[in-house]
Amino acid sequence: MYTEYMKAIPNDTYVLGNTSCGVPREADWHIFQPASDPQYPWPGVGFGIIILSSYFWCSNQIIVQRSLASKNLHHAKGASVLAGYLKILPMLVMVVPGMISRALFTDYVACQTAESCISVCGNPKGCTDAAYPKLLLALMPTGLKGLMLAAMLAALMSTLTSIFNSLSSIFTMDLWIKIRTVPSQFELLIVGSFFFKRVTTGVIAAISILWIPIIQAYGAGELFLYLQSMASYLYPPVFAMFTAGVLWTRATEKGALAGLVTGVLLGAVRFMCDFYFKSPGCGETDTRPVIIRILPFLHFALVRYAVSLVVIVVVSLLTKPLPAEQVTHSPNN
Repeated sequence: MYTEYMKAIPNDTYVLGNTSCGVPREADWHIFQPASDPQYPWPGVGFGIIILSSYFWCSNQIIVQRSLASKNLHHAKGASVLAGYLKILPMLVMVVPGMISRALFTDYVACQTAESCISVCGNPKGCTDAAYPKLLLALMPTGLKGLMLAAMLAALMSTLTSIFNSLSSIFTMDLWIKIRTVPSQFELLIVGSFFFKRVTTGVIAAISILWIPIIQAYGAGELFLYLQSMASYLYPPVFAMFTAGVLWTRATEKGALAGLVTGVLLGAVRFMCDFYFKSPGCGETDTRPVIIRILPFLHFALVRYAVSLVVIVVVSLLTKPLPAEQVTHSPNN
């Protein structure tokens, strides 16, 4: 695989006359890239992902909801540890098949010009997202294709169901009770499981379809990179608020809100800048602002976490502390 991958140079490279475009790198075989790498520098991979992963495992509504459904604390801990070990598998089920697909279908997966990529997958930014589907459709027999499609759709439906259940719980328990101060259990059941879930399912599905062109136009056109970038725009201030609330009893509601709002605004500004200032293609001059060039999204996650945490601390110290009975726990709790 190493030999075939290193020889997988698309014909577009010779058409462009640029020997660096589409040429596999020796660095592709290493997890930790140089600090100057525009996408996955080693400081960001080593520290920035810690922020994103810690948010997911500690304060993500989907994980928290599933943990609360466990029989006891030991089951919740064991499930999280098992799921953590299973996260090693993407190296074998995502990275390696992607490299094999690049070696087998070089001109399809590694197209370089906008014209050729449009003809291949309809996305002028690139067709790397098509590597896995192309590998399955080209090599798997008919029966296994259907089985794989069923498995992928089942996984997708499970994820969407978890998201909708989380949205329903948040809306019902955090927002609806503000509108109806003394709702009955039957009313909460109807609002959460019937009305809200069905309405939001249709709305979110429509928004998702309309958002597809934005995903294709974002950055380098890679879905995985887009998902990780979105995580760096959204997660750090939430996790900063979470860690401040858990580790520091002097944190206040106003401090948490100020840190959260500050981090969200920084993320919104960075998202608009990344969307407006396009990533340069191979051989093109990078004309983006310096702050965007020197601050990849993983480094930006670290900066946002630090800024949000500082704002939480400063505002908390400037505001009235919480009463002692709200931050002191009895031995039985």
